[in-house]
Amino acid sequence: MSEEILLKLVSAITKIKNFTTQFPNTKFYIGKTDNLQRREQEHLLEGYKNIKPIADTSSIDDLNELENILIKLSRLFYGENLENDRDGGGGKITDSPIYYIYLASK
Repeated sequence: MSEEILLKLVSAITKIKNFTTQFPNTKFYIGKTDNLQRREQEHLLEGYKNIKPIADTSSIDDLNELENILIKLSRLFYGENLENDRDGGGGKITDSPIYYIYLASK
């Protein structure tokens, strides 16, 4: 893992920790997207109230690695509050200059 990705990982973990401290019983989902506005609209229809980016990258490989690690750590620390069914890898990502990892909350 590169130093850049490690720094993004630490930053994203901090954002998740801040969220869960501020909203301790709130259900949340961690996802990835190449289009944050489109994904926000989709999640609003699914009952989520807020989406905020917690990391970004220009590499699909880094995107997938970040998502996987963040979901696994969140499942370990926040258990039932995390709504992800799997450790990432789902969804369709197209070529884009920037990709986002986001936290969607209910």
